[in-house]
Amino acid sequence: MKKLPLLYLLVLSFGTGLAQQKNYSVGPALQDNSAKAELSSFEIAPGYDVSLFASEANGIANPIVMRWGPKGRLWVLCSLVYPQAIPTETPDDKLFILKDTDQDGHVDETLVFADGLDMPTGFAIGNGGVYLGQGQDLLFLRDTNGDDRADTREVLLSGFGTGDTHQNINSFTWTPGGELLFCQGLHNFSRVETPWGIVRMDEHGVWRLRPRRMQLQAFRGCSGQNPWGLSHGHWGEPFAKSNGNAVSELLPVMVHTENRHPPLDIGGTRIKSMICEIIDSPALPEDLQGNIVIAGYFAHLVDRLRITADGAGHRGELLEPLWRTDHQSFRPVDIQTGPDGALYVADWYNPIIGHYQASLRHPDRDKEHGRIWRLTATGRKVLQPPRYDMMPTAKVLASLATAPLKERERLRMILSNRYAKPGAASQIKEELATWLSSLDPDSSRLEHLLFEALCLHEWFEIVNKDLLTRLLGAQEPLARAYATRVVGRWHDRLNDPLQHLEKSVADPHPRVRLEAVVAASQLQSARAMEVAARALNAPADRFIEAALRQCAHALQPWWFASLREGTLNISDSRQLAFLLKQTTGKDAATIARTILGKQTLDPASSSFAVLSRLLATQGTVTDLNWLVDTAYKKRERSTPVLAALVESSRLRKLKPLSPVLESLLSSVIKEGNSEQRIHALHLAGAWNQPGLARTLVRTGLDSRVSPEVRIAALQSMGNLPKLAENHLSDLSRLVAKDASSEVRHAALDTLAGINPARAAQIAIQLLTEAMPGDSLEPYLTPFLTRKQGAAALASGLQSAKLASGLRDRIRGALGATGTHSPALTKALKGAPEQKEQSLVGFPPYSQEWIDALASEVRKTGNATHGSKIYHRNSLACTTCHVIDGNGRDFGPELTAVGAGLPVEIIIESVIWPRRQIKEGYLSTTITTQEGQIISGHLKHEDGQRIVIKDAVTRTTKTLAPDQVDQRQDAGTIMPPGLTSQLTRGELRDLIRFLSELRGK
Repeated sequence: MKKLPLLYLLVLSFGTGLAQQKNYSVGPALQDNSAKAELSSFEIAPGYDVSLFASEANGIANPIVMRWGPKGRLWVLCSLVYPQAIPTETPDDKLFILKDTDQDGHVDETLVFADGLDMPTGFAIGNGGVYLGQGQDLLFLRDTNGDDRADTREVLLSGFGTGDTHQNINSFTWTPGGELLFCQGLHNFSRVETPWGIVRMDEHGVWRLRPRRMQLQAFRGCSGQNPWGLSHGHWGEPFAKSNGNAVSELLPVMVHTENRHPPLDIGGTRIKSMICEIIDSPALPEDLQGNIVIAGYFAHLVDRLRITADGAGHRGELLEPLWRTDHQSFRPVDIQTGPDGALYVADWYNPIIGHYQASLRHPDRDKEHGRIWRLTATGRKVLQPPRYDMMPTAKVLASLATAPLKERERLRMILSNRYAKPGAASQIKEELATWLSSLDPDSSRLEHLLFEALCLHEWFEIVNKDLLTRLLGAQEPLARAYATRVVGRWHDRLNDPLQHLEKSVADPHPRVRLEAVVAASQLQSARAMEVAARALNAPADRFIEAALRQCAHALQPWWFASLREGTLNISDSRQLAFLLKQTTGKDAATIARTILGKQTLDPASSSFAVLSRLLATQGTVTDLNWLVDTAYKKRERSTPVLAALVESSRLRKLKPLSPVLESLLSSVIKEGNSEQRIHALHLAGAWNQPGLARTLVRTGLDSRVSPEVRIAALQSMGNLPKLAENHLSDLSRLVAKDASSEVRHAALDTLAGINPARAAQIAIQLLTEAMPGDSLEPYLTPFLTRKQGAAALASGLQSAKLASGLRDRIRGALGATGTHSPALTKALKGAPEQKEQSLVGFPPYSQEWIDALASEVRKTGNATHGSKIYHRNSLACTTCHVIDGNGRDFGPELTAVGAGLPVEIIIESVIWPRRQIKEGYLSTTITTQEGQIISGHLKHEDGQRIVIKDAVTRTTKTLAPDQVDQRQDAGTIMPPGLTSQLTRGELRDLIRFLSELRGK
């Protein structure tokens, strides 16, 4: 949870002290917090049973992380300090060890391994101790005398970000090869000093630590804004879970680069969740095997996905939950498969999960309870796990042949503990050699055992070239894929790692090719890029393309220098274009200029289009002139060149000075195909070509021309104000009478830019003629995207005689665009129809008002009637919000809003939306130099472009920084007053409907 600045906390409290704070738990305070009462509320899938393994009676309160230890005991990390420390109290969070001595499924004894901890958020056992994340530090705790107490605490690494406590380093998970992966969230900025240099990660991503070399790497992005959950499949396939909906394929973005790639989501839950535990247990039913089980902390359930292969990656199919409940304090936050094959679920047990909806020190935050639940299969015995820690190494290794997935992970951890001391690697090396020589060459599991052997060599940083080569030639594609990954890890200790990768990148299986690209990204050389680019010689899916993009960014200093020197050995134009697409700057334009100048590329190829775009958007005026001349001389090259010039015109003020520009555009407008004509018409207006004025008018007014081409002509007329002013009557006629609705809307848009008052009068007339099912947004959008547009429309509406129903529809349409204009609000007030009671209006903020309405909602609210109100066109809720997959995804999803927010906060969010802005939904409003207004969600920004999703047009727009005149954070897209025309009873029922949305 966030450590918020004092001023922000004061704003949130709005003058109310702790004593005045209301119950912001999800529903009324519970009368019975017992485990028995909670258990009785569970709806469990047929064929399963749930029992209590541990609770606060065993000292477990607020458990956040679990891991099974070497002796088959469950280690549990609990934090009572979370989410915020009290300055006058000494932090005393604890790491417990739970013992079930008689193996009856209930804890018999609780040990404290470490206390005095300060809000730890993750841990992992291995290498003779415990790695524990605590704030900015990665600690290593060791029990040196065998009494199950940590005797030493060492700070291994420091400098991890702490901007938001629930986003601190978490989800500590071992890879099969002994690398420690862990996550950090959106508001954390890390600068960690290592023996290899300072490693940085801004915002969210996944860390990878190779402990025996103290080599730390950062991978930005990976899965959502706050990843919390990591796991690996049978062959080491890595997955990541965001704390939103998605499960993501992790491998393609495990490339060390500052470039942030969007997560490669493969499926997910309907609502927010965390953790991804892969099931492999003989004690559980067959239909659960291979599923990813997910902790639905937000909606009080345990979800699951079926995972199947999908090209180089995977896809996930959401299945029915294992269990669910309406119990407001059931908060599953971790899931682990036990040595007995049962599934263990850590229940944080808390009515409050929000970090801005209620004070971080709200008294209803539960600090007393916590549960560990145990799910088993009905009528099926659990396993009797052997004491692997007591076995000699030879037997531990032999157990890898039959142990389930999670037990194999524990076996590796046991060996890492056993051979943790300096110099012990030589001992395990001998044991591994003996074991390898004993393997049955005819065994069906031989290649998987070789995989396990390779993993253990990795754990101890023992480079076994023969074993690696053997597995690179395996029959099983996933064995070859993992071996390829190890080539990347051991590249600095192999004679010619790229020789191996050359074979892998040409492998018939896409997963092997994907691993080859990721592995190549670790070799800092131009040749590594040459090898990785060969992945494009075969079909490349989204996973391979993502990895190749990241690889191109990671290796750019080497391959680009080689390209500039003329030594890069990439002759395939598609490969080269793919690389150059990832670059920017003058040097990239120079390369594009050189290649295009040879005129050897097929004009229809993607390479020609990419290089033309690069030259147009990064080059000089001379380059623009060259492109214009090329399109003029060789018409077959005109389509990609014109498209590139259009993009340049949208991002830059630079214009070509070629003497043939007007001739080119004129001839294309007259003789080109539709795509070419549209590009040429756009450029005629963007580059202000008065000699083409008559052509623009003639094309825009000609009903025989296709609507798409006419629209382009009309839009360009808007860029030539004098021309448009001379044709006001023609534009007015088009708006009123043209047969094409798209042309009418385009003409209105042009007219609104020239004469907004006249356009408003015509638009209002059209609004009055609109049929009940017609969309009103096309008549409003031209005014909402211009500086003086809203004022002109409001002036016209003020004097217009509009029916009450039409006013409601216009208000709804404006609400759907996120428009908040006091002038329009005033103009649309009118005289409401008589209702059974007075309208809610827009009341001033009042906690007493909220409490009174919340009480009515709970007592007499009608959710069925509220659903009908929610779906009214006049409220436009469905134009921004999604419920169960229905609606438009522009605002926060509401599928389970009632499971995460109390009634009071829902009321506040609806009536005063700018008081409750959900993370990731802050609105930005930009006014361009030309007077265009764009208001929406900022998607990306760097030194060259600003990408924003426009709330009015619902399109994504790209701007250059120098196109911006004014910019401000506008709070939220949702304008205040959307519910002002509801009666109190209607508002009560609407809130009741929202409060009962719990993701079921």
